[in-house]
Parts: sequence; structure tokens; C-alpha cells
Amino acid sequence: MAHNDPTSLEYIIAWSVYFLSGIGCSWVWWKLTSGMRNRGGRDVLRGIVLVLIFTPWYTGDDIRIYAPAFLILAMDLLLEGAESGLQGGVALMFSSFFVLLVLAVRLYLYRRPKPV
Repeated sequence: MAHNDPTSLEYIIAWSVYFLSGIGCSWVWWKLTSGMRNRGGRDVLRGIVLVLIFTPWYTGDDIRIYAPAFLILAMDLLLEGAESGLQGGVALMFSSFFVLLVLAVRLYLYRRPKPV
């Protein structure tokens, strides 16, 4: 099996380690932002970090091979320039939009007056 085969043991171990590390980093970020008084700002910062850590995107070579979207965006911008650097950026944009939409709906439901 090749190293870039999505069924290879190395690929599965790498994503497992990345996922567990992402959970650890998210937990640390959660604790760091828990002291913020502004709930809206705290939730947006938490959402941005979750999007950056946990949004995957396919690499340009093979649609079956995934990598973190922020790394795809950074590598595209560094190696290919701004014209083709939108591949990982589109995934991050849609993920960020979804997180902001969830936060807006949650804020709306939280502020809605409760029936008596």
C-alpha cells in the first residue's frame, strides 16, 4: 500500500492523531476563552478555532486524500499564488458561515421571550 492510500494504516493513524490533537487543542482554547465576559465574542472565537482545526478538504492530486483545509489554503497560497489559493479557502468560508449561522440561531432562540 502506498502512503497516500486512504485505506493505509499510516493514513488512518495520522488522521486519528490529528483528531485527538485537535480535541486537545480545542479543550485548551475552550479553557482559555472561558474567562471572557462577552459571550458572543467568546463563542465566535471558539467557532473560528473549531472551523480551522476540524475542516478537512481534499488535496489537489486525489479527491480521496484529505488534509486540514487551512493547510491546503496555506500551501496553495505559498506555492501557487493567490489565483489558485482559494481551494481550501472555500471550504473554510462555508464552514465559517455554517458556524456563524448556528450561533445566530442560538442567539435568537436564547433572546426570544419565554411564554408565561
